[in-house]
Amino acid sequence: MLTLSEDALKLITERQQCVFIEVPQTIQACCLAITTCPTVHFGTPREPDKHQLHHIQGADVFVPHGFPHMLDLLIRSKSFLGRQHLFIDGWKLV
Repeated sequence: MLTLSEDALKLITERQQCVFIEVPQTIQACCLAITTCPTVHFGTPREPDKHQLHHIQGADVFVPHGFPHMLDLLIRSKSFLGRQHLFIDGWKLV
């Protein structure tokens, strides 16, 4: 289940924008496949046909089709060099 932390919800509300999650990329090798944690951005996705709009805790979030809904994932915010960014917490590589 995808949820928003209080700080992420506050940031989204302040910016008055929707957010989108990039389509996760899978890296394949001879004997394993790893799906890297997707990034979260403000605005609308460049490829809207690959996303579905969800209303999560009052915020509009474009989620990629096939995104894992059974995992407990949290969108949080962090500050780096004075800029606020959103990221997904709880993503496992294995």
